[in-house]
Amino acid sequence: HEAARYGYNAAAHCTMYPNWNRPRVPMDELRSNLEWMDYSTNVAESAYRLLDTIQPRTMRVDLDVFLNEARFDGIVSMDIEVLASNIEQIVFHQNVVSIQGVNLVTARGDPVGLKFPDPFTIDRHYELLLINLAQPIAAGNYTVTVRYRGQINTNPVDRGFYRGYYYVNNQLRYYATTQFQPFHARKAFPCFDEPQFKSIYIISITRDRSLSPTYSNMPISNTETPSTNRVKETFFPTPIVSSYLVAFHVSDFVETSLTGTDSRPFGIISRQGVTSQHEYAAKIGLKITDKLDDYFGILYHEMGQGTIMKNDHIALPDFPSGAMENWGMVNYREAYLLYDPQHTNLINKIFIATIMAHELAHKWFGNLVTCFWWSNLWLNESFASFYEYFGAHYADPSLELDDQFVVDYVHSALTWDAGTGATPMNWTEVSNNSSISSHFSTTSYAKGFGSQDDGAFPRFQNFQERPEILPQRQCLRHWYSCGLVRRFERAASEDHVFARDFPNVDVGEILDSWVQNPGSPVINVEFNTNNGVITLTQERFLLTGSRDQLWRIPITWTDATTRNFSNTRPSLIMNTRTVNIQGNAGQHWVMLNIAQSGLYRVNYDDSTWQRIAAFLRTNREAVHKLNRAQIVNDVLFFIRAGKITTSRAFDVLSFLENERDYYVWGGAITQLEWIRRRLEHLPQAHEAFTAYTLDLLRNVINHLGYNERATDSTSTILNRMQILNLACNLGHSGCISDSLQKWRQFRNNPTNLVPVNSRRYVYCVGVRQGNSSDYNFLFERYNASQNTADMVVMLRALACTRDTNSLQHYMFQSMHNDRIRIHDRTNAFSYALQGNRENLPIVLNFLYQNFAAIRTSYGGEARLVTAVNAISGFLTDFAIIREFQSWVYANQLALGTAFSTGVSVINSAISNLEWGNAEATDIYNFLLARSSSTTVTSSFILMITALVVKMFH
Repeated sequence: HEAARYGYNAAAHCTMYPNWNRPRVPMDELRSNLEWMDYSTNVAESAYRLLDTIQPRTMRVDLDVFLNEARFDGIVSMDIEVLASNIEQIVFHQNVVSIQGVNLVTARGDPVGLKFPDPFTIDRHYELLLINLAQPIAAGNYTVTVRYRGQINTNPVDRGFYRGYYYVNNQLRYYATTQFQPFHARKAFPCFDEPQFKSIYIISITRDRSLSPTYSNMPISNTETPSTNRVKETFFPTPIVSSYLVAFHVSDFVETSLTGTDSRPFGIISRQGVTSQHEYAAKIGLKITDKLDDYFGILYHEMGQGTIMKNDHIALPDFPSGAMENWGMVNYREAYLLYDPQHTNLINKIFIATIMAHELAHKWFGNLVTCFWWSNLWLNESFASFYEYFGAHYADPSLELDDQFVVDYVHSALTWDAGTGATPMNWTEVSNNSSISSHFSTTSYAKGFGSQDDGAFPRFQNFQERPEILPQRQCLRHWYSCGLVRRFERAASEDHVFARDFPNVDVGEILDSWVQNPGSPVINVEFNTNNGVITLTQERFLLTGSRDQLWRIPITWTDATTRNFSNTRPSLIMNTRTVNIQGNAGQHWVMLNIAQSGLYRVNYDDSTWQRIAAFLRTNREAVHKLNRAQIVNDVLFFIRAGKITTSRAFDVLSFLENERDYYVWGGAITQLEWIRRRLEHLPQAHEAFTAYTLDLLRNVINHLGYNERATDSTSTILNRMQILNLACNLGHSGCISDSLQKWRQFRNNPTNLVPVNSRRYVYCVGVRQGNSSDYNFLFERYNASQNTADMVVMLRALACTRDTNSLQHYMFQSMHNDRIRIHDRTNAFSYALQGNRENLPIVLNFLYQNFAAIRTSYGGEARLVTAVNAISGFLTDFAIIREFQSWVYANQLALGTAFSTGVSVINSAISNLEWGNAEATDIYNFLLARSSSTTVTSSFILMITALVVKMFH
């Protein structure tokens, strides 16, 4: 297999159920070509893993659910195939309350003897059920039946089968739903709980008659009434599927089918009272389904293997993840599915479209084709992330999601990769539950398709011209397993231009360099203007330190003489440390990575940066907006890493004074704020940098204005949202004045709503500039709201209060107000830190006094860790750092795993101060020179010196 050839082990070899138009393929064709060994048990050396010597074929799961009591009784009957002889023990996963009994029979129904007095053993650490056989058994087919008892988790963060709540007319209602990814199905039923083990599931749920019909992956096939007040519903068999994709939902929720038909069902399901918010998701979701159907040539509704596949989407008040791609029953947080045009802003509307596209894309990548083990999670998530943008773009081009892919995912991937802790996409160290969870990261979600894309092919612009060459599209059209590398090689061979230009390129080696290498490269460019030779040197980009790594990088470039920013087809594949390109001689600039079609940064020699800077100041729109976005983002990261002089960096950034584009500013804002925050402990430098940022914003604010226009494009609206949010936070007088006017009109007449896309900064300014009555007004609106997305906007804005009693009330509410959902409680803690610089002492005191209660009320140990970790970016005063350090060490045992996080926070805060001290003089010198001063004031130098002495005394 290609998988073994390129070091992906079995993980990169996709597993897929048989094409429904073909005879069923023997399961043993899914096995790797590794030599078979004779095992007496199917537990691997690492007991977190199971060997594939036993395969589940059909799983019958029957649950008797008692919702109000948060418990259930279960029976699971699994048809298994034993593929090796002399098995003495059958092992699979479980994490239920208790096992009541175990039974094993042959395919003919003959009982198989179990050991006495220990027919089974439970391993709580590895979460296993071990069935101990009296005698070794031969290879063949058997049926295992397990009777057990389980609990419905009342903390959604615990995942598995969990219970949430909501209110109807102030009456408390419960619902129960599932979140099984990556290893939580075992909490609902014993099973082979790894993605490689795919089988048919037949689900039966018994519930109270007063509830609505139960939902699961498939439609209901049969309904029974075992007693007067109980209803049992059995569902049609699922396609062959991994355990983490099984789902069920018990509640009194209601469904609408605004766009579905009998042959193409499409349902939106939610709590009562919000069905008016279903329409947008129903429309955009069906459009996305249709586009993906057409694109892949494999129809979603035919995936049920003889049964029409449901396409249900459920909005959940409590959900630990953003959404989950369960086949036929996708779960979402309410904010990511329900849309109210009066209360859902454009950012959240885009979330709905893109998250639906992501989850729907998983039906082809993740459900139909599944990673063998979590080390290759990127095979699931990166393709889904790609179609998250381009699937939604196909359905609604006005959302401009093709370009947003770059500033959202490509920049996120590059940011993540700049740290020394970045992991490779194929992370072979994924072996236990904690490492599985940690691999659900930017590496798996944001980086994957960018790297594959870089590996051989131009990005979406050329995909639109020849979509038939896409390797993942072809992969799905082959009938059983995709052999990812082989599909890329075939796609390359069918692209005659690629085959002509790169006749000796091994596509597999290109892909391998991106999958196996952690991090991302930077290409250093030296341009010889005398002879036109462009020398490229690659290295891994790190903010600190260095690593010896090598990538095979597709290179695109242009120069001032051609200015061709439309051709993203690579001109060469860089597979050595250094390579020369022959360009045009002359005093002009060269520029790499056209439209940022590659996952790498570019750092030019100083003279080339100077020429780029001069050109951008006078003719910036001649450079592609995504190149301008990359330039800004790269330069700001080079400042952080010390790879560019401060004067040259700000020379390049000077074109921002006239920049109006959303994507360019999107590449700048976060990093400008990163630098500004590192100067907070140096008031003169901090004030000067704030003034500098406001100067950069002046023209774009004047261009955008404060009010939305009917003709505004998506990117214009998004730009106004990001620019004015920053401007108001920096104290821009015009922004604050306009926001206060809108806020006061709203307060005086609550029917005079603040424009939905302005609320984040208008609400914040109103609360920040107001008093406790303004806080109370918005808090009452929060508690009364029926739109979760708008509630999150208000929750963030409430933390902007400068009233001490109001902020203390806010922190208390974050623990005890059940309108603040458990997945939003750590967010509320972070919002309190972000609201005002003055909030920090109050938030820290709240943490010091309540950390044990935070652990409980926020949802567990991991949530306390999240809260502690949020502090690191806000400790900008050395005295407060020392106070925090004293608290951390005084409570070492009580903090548990949060202690090590606290130590990391201290180290990070000191590093931030050190960076600010090291760079402040150069930055301040530049800012003074920009203001026509020529020297740094002696008082400023003395201030830095005194601070350094104090820090290291």
